[in-house]
Amino acid sequence: MNWSRIKYAMSWPSSTDPFYLANTTDQTARRSYYGVNSIPAGFGNGATVGGSASSWRSSGLSNMGAYTPITIEFNGGMVDEELQMSVTVSSETNQTNIDLRLFVMTSIDSVYYNSPSAYDNFHNVFIDFLTNSSGQSLSLDGVTNYTQEFNWSMPSPWPNNNTSILWDISDLNVVAFVQNYSTKEVLQAEWARTNDMNVDMDDDGVINDEDNCMEDYNPEQIDVDADGMGDACDLCDNANVYVKGNLNGDVANNEPVINLYDVFFLVDRVLDDDYSNEDYIGCSIEAADFNGDSLYNTLDILLMIFDILGQNDDGRTTNTSTANLLINDLPGSSSINFVSDDFISGFQFDLPIENEYFELKEEQKLPNGWLFQTKKLSDKIRVIAIDLTGESPIKKASLLLNGNLLSDPENIIISNNVGQSMDAIVKYSDPSLEKLELSNEVNFSSIYPNPFNPVVTIPFSIPYEMYTRVLVYNITGKLVDVLLEDHALRPGHHSIAWDGSRFSSGVYIIQIETPLRRYSQKAFLLK
Repeated sequence: MNWSRIKYAMSWPSSTDPFYLANTTDQTARRSYYGVNSIPAGFGNGATVGGSASSWRSSGLSNMGAYTPITIEFNGGMVDEELQMSVTVSSETNQTNIDLRLFVMTSIDSVYYNSPSAYDNFHNVFIDFLTNSSGQSLSLDGVTNYTQEFNWSMPSPWPNNNTSILWDISDLNVVAFVQNYSTKEVLQAEWARTNDMNVDMDDDGVINDEDNCMEDYNPEQIDVDADGMGDACDLCDNANVYVKGNLNGDVANNEPVINLYDVFFLVDRVLDDDYSNEDYIGCSIEAADFNGDSLYNTLDILLMIFDILGQNDDGRTTNTSTANLLINDLPGSSSINFVSDDFISGFQFDLPIENEYFELKEEQKLPNGWLFQTKKLSDKIRVIAIDLTGESPIKKASLLLNGNLLSDPENIIISNNVGQSMDAIVKYSDPSLEKLELSNEVNFSSIYPNPFNPVVTIPFSIPYEMYTRVLVYNITGKLVDVLLEDHALRPGHHSIAWDGSRFSSGVYIIQIETPLRRYSQKAFLLK
């Protein structure tokens, strides 16, 4: 085990200590962590070791050379007055059951300060954490190394504007240690004078801040996909295997293969709204961005299909056009229609919902060869419809929701038949028709079925947009469930379902609250 010393400053005996005032947050955090209430106080290997320099030295010497499975390595150095480095931590044994933290910080020696105390020459003075004061969590399994890169510049001024405090940047140090955050035991430490560190980590003649693979020897700096990461370290070079469209990395005869497996792979990712799973990030997602807009959606899927089919536009329109999204509220349901004068080859959108029982289906069947899928994601339904044939575009699509929209559809993407985004215009049913169906009052229709087990439907309509709450009380007047909490609802018909499966049989009061008044009905749950 190696040993290094860090000197933190406190707000006593002088609250004007310049070293303390230069970084109060980090130093106070470490004082609180160790529970220091008086100084001088020293800690070695996580335990108190007295208040004198001789006791601190003895503690350090007693621990030096002791066995530890942890190794810390530095790479990098000072480049144009900026510290550019990486810290690599490895372990010979599995340490995943321990709350290990990596701490990396800077300190400085030979600081002259004519302080109120007897000292005027200070060493190991703490400056700043490159991690944070709580450290960086480590999971060392005995096989995989952990590497973290850092870029840091000396604060200016440091510690303050006092010209009588003298120091030189050549005396700057970097210190790293691995600590069991629960027991405070330090398992390994490493120290280096930054001026003596390596500014060309891979020894390829290119300094770190200009090297497109800082830790891999690549003097030619070849970067076939021009993404700023050299081929020597870029697993996703996007020019050989993970070209655009080859999401799963298939290769045949040393050539990338793009097919419907890649299409369905991306459809699943878009439906799940999940690009964070370790199986899907990196090369696959880079290859999914077919149109280069850094988004992943129906437009990429359609362009991938066109590429697989080897189609060009064949005289089809290439002008970006518009499509209307027409919504008509009916009692207990909503009709959703896409209508355009241009051809539509795909669309996707999110429907905000308040109830897990809401479902969306095709009111009018899409042509053969179209993929239509929905996925419930917490408080919304994600919808994707795509022409997999590339040859069956439509000008109208009709969908039906067995419930009423509480707010506008979101994240609407409509593609024409060459993979271009179309402007979406959301329209609701004609207000004149709405007035024929709605009075100027809130209409709380009879809930059904009643008695019920376990789900009851709560239909109502409002004459204009208003904030609305839907609540459930038991027979004693106690609030037991909130179905809708102060939501600004559109005018029209609405329907909310209440699942009483986790409640006991009995009489419940369904209450709708609006700015006009409150409305209530009794619901009988029989199990």
